[in-house]
Amino acid sequence: MAVNYGYANDYVRGSLAYNYDNTAAYPGDWTAPAPQRRVVIPAPPKTAEEVKTHAQPVKYTQSISPLAIVGFICAAVMIVLLLMVKVQLTEITDQAVALERQLTELEVAQNRLLIDYESAFNLTEIEEYATTQLGMQRPRDEQIYYLDSTVPDKAVILENASEEKSLSNRLFDMLASISEYFK
Repeated sequence: MAVNYGYANDYVRGSLAYNYDNTAAYPGDWTAPAPQRRVVIPAPPKTAEEVKTHAQPVKYTQSISPLAIVGFICAAVMIVLLLMVKVQLTEITDQAVALERQLTELEVAQNRLLIDYESAFNLTEIEEYATTQLGMQRPRDEQIYYLDSTVPDKAVILENASEEKSLSNRLFDMLASISEYFK
């Protein structure tokens, strides 16, 4: 059954609010208090109370990490090695300078000995010694022969093309030709 909650025969303009002046138009007991809705408010979650401790001032201590110590030791070793290499380089440079100085002295001595050697041999004296002491004679014109060939020299290597060499024969020939260089 449909309940008509209208305003009876009255027309209400506006917001369609209840007309409390005309309570007869509305069925029900208006003198009784309106039923109250029960609103359930959930209890707040239980939390444990945290005891706040008083923070003591932090004392910062400085320390060096073991990796940094290892790095410093490696750097110190590298510096020592670098110094040793520099000392060796200086020694080698001094030796090179001394050897260059010795080389220039030896080149000067070589030039002096070459001059002495060239002056020691006089061709006229040698020729005179050969003819007088050793009994040698100068060649006469009829004893000298000059060979003149108008045909150019040539060499021909003959191979028998009809023979086809096997792989083992070719390998043996190659090893034989290589061994000729070491004889």
